[in-house]
Amino acid sequence: MPNHTDISTQSRPASVTAVRSPLPSEPPSIPVPTRPRAIYRDDSLDIAKGFGIITVVLGHCLLGLINAGFFPASATWPDTVTSTIYLFHMPLFFVISGHLASSKHRPAAQTIAKLIPAIVYPYFLWSILQGLTQVYLTRFTTSHMSISSLYRILWIPIVPYWFLYALFLSQVFYLAIRKRSYGLQICVAVGLFLAPFVLFRLTSFLLPPIVFETTRGFLYFILGVVSVKQVKQFGLWMAMASTAFFAVLATVIYQSQWGEPAHSLVSVLAACAGIMATLAWARVLATHRHLVLSILSFLGRYSMSIYVMHIFFTAGIRIVFQRLHAQPTSSMTFLEIVTVTSLGIAIPLGINWLVSKLFLDKWFGLQHMESA
Repeated sequence: MPNHTDISTQSRPASVTAVRSPLPSEPPSIPVPTRPRAIYRDDSLDIAKGFGIITVVLGHCLLGLINAGFFPASATWPDTVTSTIYLFHMPLFFVISGHLASSKHRPAAQTIAKLIPAIVYPYFLWSILQGLTQVYLTRFTTSHMSISSLYRILWIPIVPYWFLYALFLSQVFYLAIRKRSYGLQICVAVGLFLAPFVLFRLTSFLLPPIVFETTRGFLYFILGVVSVKQVKQFGLWMAMASTAFFAVLATVIYQSQWGEPAHSLVSVLAACAGIMATLAWARVLATHRHLVLSILSFLGRYSMSIYVMHIFFTAGIRIVFQRLHAQPTSSMTFLEIVTVTSLGIAIPLGINWLVSKLFLDKWFGLQHMESA
C-alpha cells in the first residue's frame, strides 16, 4: 500500500528557491437576505374548528337552560339539539388535534415542553378560576361546588376543562406509539377505548368519568392521525353522504334505549359521520371567499380562547335573562339563545385581543392574537 507523504514536509533542493505567488483575493461574502419560510395553514381545519366552537358554546348554553328548568317540560327540541351537538363536537377537536400532531416530528421531551404552556397551564389556571366562580355563584346557578373541592381538579376536571385534561394525555399516549404502524396505533386506541367497559363487565368497578373521556378522546385523536390523506380527498359527495348518514344515526340513537357498550359503539359511528361531514363541508367551502367563511376561520384560529372563557359569560348572561323575565316566551327564548351564544364567543375574543395588546396572553394561557 503506497505511503501518503505530506508534501509540506518534503525537502527541497537547495538550488531551488521557493517562490510564493500571492493568491488572488476572494471577494467578500455578501449576506443574501432570505425570506422567512412560509408556514402552510389549512383553512379548512380553521373553518371546521370555527363551526365546532360555535356548537360548543351553543351546546353549553342550551344545557345550562335545560338544567335551570328554563324550558317547559313539553319542549323536546332542546334535548334533541343538545344530544345531536354532543355526539360529535368534542370528538371533532380530538380528530383535528390528531391531524396536526401527525405532521410534527419533534423529540418527545420537546413536545411535552410545548404542551405544558399550551395545555397544562391553561387547564389549571382556568379550572381554578372557574371553580372559584362556581363557588361564588352557587346560589344563582345549578352548581354545588365548595372551595375545598378545588384540589380534585388533579383527577376530576371541572366542566368544560376535561377536554384539556384528556387532550394532554392523548398527546402523551401518542408520543409513546407514534413511530409504530398505523394499524398498531389503531389497535392500541381501540383497546384502550374498550378496556374500561371490559373492566366494568368483569369486576363491576366503575372508573372515573375522565377515564372514559380520555380513552374515547384518544381513539378520535388516533383516527385523526391516520386519516390525514383520506380527508384531503373529501369533496361534495362525501359531505352530503356523511351528513345524511349522521342524521340517520343521530335519530336512531336519540330514539333508542340501548345500554353500554352498545350505545357508546354506535355513538362512535355517529361521531365519525358528523366529523366527516364537518371536515368535508369545510374543505368544499374553503375554496370560496365569503365573509361568513372568514369569520368561521377566525373563530377557529382562536377557538382555544373561546373555549376556556365562554362558560363564564354564558352562565352570567343566562342568570341576567332569568332575572329579567320569569315566564319565557318563544321569541324571548330565541333571543336569549342567540344573545348568550354570540356574547359567549365575542367577549372571550375581545379579552384575547386586549391581553394580546398588552402582551399578557401567555400569562392567561391564550394564543397571541395577530391582529392585536
